[in-house]
Amino acid sequence: MDAPTALVVDDNEMLRALLGRILCAEGFRVSAAGSVEEALLLDAAAHDVLLIDLRLGGRSGADLIDELRRIDPAVTARCLVLTGAAGLDPVPAGLPVVTKPFTADELIAAVREVLPADRAHGADRARGADRARGADQEHGADGG
Repeated sequence: MDAPTALVVDDNEMLRALLGRILCAEGFRVSAAGSVEEALLLDAAAHDVLLIDLRLGGRSGADLIDELRRIDPAVTARCLVLTGAAGLDPVPAGLPVVTKPFTADELIAAVREVLPADRAHGADRARGADRARGADQEHGADGG
């Protein structure tokens, strides 16, 4: 099975890059978008996990979630909402929220909660393969 996919939607470029690195280290193939329109062009509904910031530069993350619901009502089960303004931004009903700032461990735990069970094993295998490659590079291919 191939690695699970994640889409990070945040208008902050540095945060998109950081989230991408964290998720890649956990075995995900990551796509990133800075707006609702970019996310829709990346076929957002096809990703295994979607991390969506509520406050985007133009349309809101809630707008993206509404669009995704129209495409595939089941997609919201794979959405994780990111916000730095908990209590101020209306969060779409029933979606898990990660409040900024957060740790990498908190993020990964939340992602694993929404990742479909049949895709979780792909992340574990991909992460293990990445670690093995890193060990080979660190110690040389012959283990020395």
